[in-house]
Amino acid sequence: MLPPVESSVLVTNPKFEVLYRDLCANKLDKNGTSKLDVKSQKERDAPRLELYRMCLEDAKREVIRASLRDAAYRDDALPDDLRELVALAAAILGGEVSNEDRELVNAELESFNTRTTAIGTAISKRWNEDASTLRQLLGIEAHRAATSIPQTIQNLKMSTSKSQLQLDHSRLALAGNIDHFHALHRQILESSIRILEQTIHGSVARSAKAKTEYLATVAEGMEKKVGLQHAQLIQQFYTPDVQAALRNQADSMRKESAVLKMKVRDAEGKLKEYQAAKGMQGMAKQYAEITRASKTVKEEIARL
Repeated sequence: MLPPVESSVLVTNPKFEVLYRDLCANKLDKNGTSKLDVKSQKERDAPRLELYRMCLEDAKREVIRASLRDAAYRDDALPDDLRELVALAAAILGGEVSNEDRELVNAELESFNTRTTAIGTAISKRWNEDASTLRQLLGIEAHRAATSIPQTIQNLKMSTSKSQLQLDHSRLALAGNIDHFHALHRQILESSIRILEQTIHGSVARSAKAKTEYLATVAEGMEKKVGLQHAQLIQQFYTPDVQAALRNQADSMRKESAVLKMKVRDAEGKLKEYQAAKGMQGMAKQYAEITRASKTVKEEIARL
C-alpha cells in the first residue's frame, strides 16, 4: 500500500496525481502487492498452495506424534507394554530413531497394527477433550461437532485480518489528515492569541481603562468640593464674633469656677472650726448651714 500523499501536493503536481491514482487503483492491491492477470496469479498461487499442503501434512503428522506421546506418557488407561509400543511409534514419527535402529524395532512395530483399536480409543478420547477445550475457548456450543472448529478458526482469522486492514486504513487516513489537524490547531492558537490581545490591549480594554480613570478623577473632584463646602459652612457659623464670645464665656466660667473652689475651701474651714470650738453642740445647725452652702454651690455649678 502506498503511503498517503497530501492533497496540496497532488494539486500542484497533476501528472504525479494521475500516476498515483493509477498505481492505487490499477497496479497495486490493498496489501501492497502487484495486481496480476488470472494466469500469472495461478502461477504465483501454485507454490503457495503446495507449501500450504505440505505445512498441513506436517501439522497432521505432528498432531499424531504429540497424541501418541501423550498417550504413552500421560494416559494411564493403556497397559505398560502398549504404552512402550506407542512411545516407540511416536519416537519414529518424530525422527528420534535412526535408520539403523529402525530396522531393529520394525519387528516390535508389527504388533502396532493389531492393537490400533485400543490406541485409537485413547487418542480419540484425548482429541475429544482437546476439542471440548477448543469449543469453550472459541465460544462454540457443546452440541456442535468438532468438525466446525476449523471453520470457526478460519472465520476468526478472516475477521482479524479484516479488522487489521481496516485499522491500517484508519491509520493511513489519520496520517493524511495530520497536516490538516495541525493547521486547524494553529488557527485556533492564533485566534486565541488575537482575542487575548484584544482583551488586554484592545479597544474594549482601553475604553474600560479610560472610564475607570475618568471616574477616579470625578471622585477626587467631588471629594475636594465636599471639603470646600465644609470649610465654607464652618466659616459661616464660626465667625470672629462667635469665637470672641466663646472665649469670653470660657474666661468667665474659669473665673467663676475659681471663686466656687474658694467658697468650698472656706466652707470646709468653717466646718473644721465649728467642730473644734463647739464639739457636738450646735451640730444640727452647723449641718444645716453646710447643707445650704453646699446646695448653693451646686446650683451655681449647675448654672455654669
